Amino acid sequence: MADFVSRNRSVRWWPDGSAYVGGIERGGAVLAPLTQRLALLYRRVFSVDEIYDDIVLKFFSGAILIGFHVTFASWIYSPLSTVRAVTQNFHVCWPMFQNCQVLIWLSTLPDGYSQTTVYMGLFGLMVLCGYFMLQGRWTGVHVVIGLLFLAKMYFTSINYVENKGNYDYYHNAYCIIFLLLPHKKFFSQLAVVLFYFMSTASKIHPSWILGQYFTAMADGLPIFPMGSEIFMTNLVIVMEMFGAWFLFSKNRLVQRSVFLFFVVFHLYSGILVGFRYPTTVLPALLILFGPWFEAPKKVPLDRRAIPGWSLVGVLLVAQLLPHMIEGDEKLTLEGNFFGLYMFEANHQCFGTIKSGERVVRNFNSTNPRLRCDPYEYWFRAKNTFCRSPGQAYSFQMNHSINGGPFYRIIDEPDLCKLEYKAFSHNAWIKTEKEAAMIGRPAKNSYR
Repeated sequence: MADFVSRNRSVRWWPDGSAYVGGIERGGAVLAPLTQRLALLYRRVFSVDEIYDDIVLKFFSGAILIGFHVTFASWIYSPLSTVRAVTQNFHVCWPMFQNCQVLIWLSTLPDGYSQTTVYMGLFGLMVLCGYFMLQGRWTGVHVVIGLLFLAKMYFTSINYVENKGNYDYYHNAYCIIFLLLPHKKFFSQLAVVLFYFMSTASKIHPSWILGQYFTAMADGLPIFPMGSEIFMTNLVIVMEMFGAWFLFSKNRLVQRSVFLFFVVFHLYSGILVGFRYPTTVLPALLILFGPWFEAPKKVPLDRRAIPGWSLVGVLLVAQLLPHMIEGDEKLTLEGNFFGLYMFEANHQCFGTIKSGERVVRNFNSTNPRLRCDPYEYWFRAKNTFCRSPGQAYSFQMNHSINGGPFYRIIDEPDLCKLEYKAFSHNAWIKTEKEAAMIGRPAKNSYR
């Protein structure tokens, strides 16, 4: 019960006999009975007492807060969520919400300060959350993380290009489990392991099985010598698909060995991807499977576990969706964003948009991380060129993955007549079986 006691305060009690801290006091007086009951209901509905009772969940809230910090720090100046993006037609909405511009109202420098003002308000909430953590006010922590998550969901809904990273996939799941689900610690641990397992769905491909992601680059694999790519990529596949489950092992040597592998893996991955992915995943790994780890005594299968297992089912279905759409999703990118898609292929592309014989736009990319999503190019072109009826704009796009041939996956006479379906194959995007090969790319570099 010591955890419920803060300095210079005595322990008070809920009507049901459970303790609460001074975080629900105002001016030294207990809040009105109705407010007490609402606060108690809030704690019961969202299983907040689990946080009070478990040091792992307390520290895990800190990992979630760090995730918000690195996320918002990377978004604060983004022009893609601003009014300018809409007026100049470089915003991109999600395929299932193609009129997201109705929700865009902020401006960032040099046009205005509203977006940075909002983000600094969110920064203030993060500071408040840290203060609540120091005070042991875990209900307050829960409420503030909920507000931060709602803000994140708003910015995610209006920015398809930047706000759908794999690190967001991880962090969003952490937030949902921490905020909404019972058995928070178990399902948080399961999410980490499940994400390792799910990420192999995008790696069962020549990109990783044959190491082509790295052999197609002039720079190769960092640190390790040329020729080791196939060994190292398959080691990662095996460890993520099978080894990750031993993070739950009761055998301390096995559990710690697998834990250490993934710690080193995330530190190594930062050489390529930078701070944000390791900062999102590594703290959660350290907290959930590090010094405080104890193997679960039993798998939760009671009624309270139904929401958690439902979330697991949703994640698995989402990961399978791209594989249920015709064609190689790494080439067509259809459904690619539903599940984890990290490092799924090395991309290069180029294309043109013409009015008659006049080229009105050229585009190209040799950055392997820029996925050359046909939907992005089509969405921006449609919003730019299709406002006046009667004018036809032809659209060609050529895409190469892993140093393989360029395939002409789009060759349409009028992009303005095209529509994009989010959950099924679009006939105007050709698969590897239909598209013509038109050449091969040179080796590219990671940046």
